[in-house]
Amino acid sequence: MHANKKTARIAGLLYLSIIAAGVFAEFIVRGSLIVPGNAAATAGNILAAESLFRLGIAGDLIMLICDVALALVFFVLLKPVSRSLSLLAAFFRLAQAAVLGMNLLNLVLVLQLISGTDYLAVFGAEQLQ
Repeated sequence: MHANKKTARIAGLLYLSIIAAGVFAEFIVRGSLIVPGNAAATAGNILAAESLFRLGIAGDLIMLICDVALALVFFVLLKPVSRSLSLLAAFFRLAQAAVLGMNLLNLVLVLQLISGTDYLAVFGAEQLQ
């Protein structure tokens, strides 16, 4: 029983890490940089505070890593009850982590799109705005 208690505490710490990283990334970082309905202002804010935006991406990456670890911890915790249901729970947790990872790739692409690289030279100034 002692091992289950320790594993449950690890799960709790992982959940707290997910919550802290998620609040930081969504509310503190993106909440301060994104201007709803104004893409130009949002892009300007991200360019002006690129390191803050990258910290938000790091927060999302921490959430992703903790989600994968939590899937493993849930499998270990639930395996004595039902191996098949614990595998199903781990699968759904990993599926959620995959969706979060795809969203993370979109955030990385934002930096590439607004960085002013050479591929934007084919567009005029009006098209870029």
